[in-house]
Amino acid sequence: MIKKKTYSILFLTALFAIPGMAQVVTEKGVSTIELTGRSCRDGKPSDKKLHFQAIENAKLSAWNKYTAKLSGERSAAYLKEESSFIQSLEDYITDYTILTSNCSKKDRSYSISLRVNINEAKLNNALVSQSGNSAAKQNLKGQGVVVLVVPRKTTEALSFDDKVTSQSQRKKSLSADEMISDTGDSVSITESSTQRESVTTGGSTSKKATKRTYQIGDLGDASAQINNILSPLGMRTFAAARLESMGSRFGYDPFLNEVLDQFSGKSGDLGANISPQSQNAIVDMITDVGQGRLNYFMLGTVDSSVPRIDPDTGVFKADVLVNIQLFKIDDFFGAEVVAAVGPEIKTAFGETDVLADKAALKKAFAEATNSLILKL
Repeated sequence: MIKKKTYSILFLTALFAIPGMAQVVTEKGVSTIELTGRSCRDGKPSDKKLHFQAIENAKLSAWNKYTAKLSGERSAAYLKEESSFIQSLEDYITDYTILTSNCSKKDRSYSISLRVNINEAKLNNALVSQSGNSAAKQNLKGQGVVVLVVPRKTTEALSFDDKVTSQSQRKKSLSADEMISDTGDSVSITESSTQRESVTTGGSTSKKATKRTYQIGDLGDASAQINNILSPLGMRTFAAARLESMGSRFGYDPFLNEVLDQFSGKSGDLGANISPQSQNAIVDMITDVGQGRLNYFMLGTVDSSVPRIDPDTGVFKADVLVNIQLFKIDDFFGAEVVAAVGPEIKTAFGETDVLADKAALKKAFAEATNSLILKL
């Protein structure tokens, strides 16, 4: 990416995003209560109030299980107002499904397990809203943010055999003894020798790191999902493809294909990561193209796994590894890190493998973006 010549002054505009759809995550909750009075009828407690009490307890169990997995910044913000959130639990639990129930006359107990759907997007918005107005957050309002967060899926993982280097050292020694016997009539000489050999062995083993290649996902969808989070905070997102297009007017060569090849592992020697030279070139482009309107740069990767069946809920489960940084752009110092998330693993569920994968990606974008803001 070489800068050629600059001919014109560019005025930039960024569009506000439309409100995002609710993001729902699934969690399993269980509850066991003691029966009072009459026991069971039709597989449920005779007292209907006990049935609904068990459901409420199981919902709370699922909620506590979910909140226990919140990342550090989100967990800290939640714990400050935990009692308030629990009192408003129905605002965040959209629905539930009864998985199993057992009413035991012998044990005089009623057990139930639920699959609970939680509106995570609503919780995230609440956490950000109640986290206070720090100076850094206030500075983000009205600012333009260039977004280059790359969704990836592993296509190949090349492992290498261990390299073993062996060494040995052999040391030989010879000792001889001589004995003279004189009887007066004769003299006899007896000689004996002993040969010894010692062997010292050693060596080293080295293992080469696994080389991975990735398939690049939809950059537009990633930018749109991040925009849905940042727009309510007063920020405006600027896609990397838009930056590349505008950069050509300032004499910059296209950069996106080269950078995506680096992130996919097809080129470069940094293990499927962007090179420092490419990152600095993008920062220079942001400075020239933005003309003071693009002051932040969000850069990172979101790697999704192959969905699998979750034994607890019976639905598909997908994991996503998130690693994202938010930089403030300075025309002299370049890109300065103001917040970072990851590497962290986010998990989501879905009725099919495709839905689980989409849910996991949506969750990763939402949680990572909110965590960046909460870190401020």
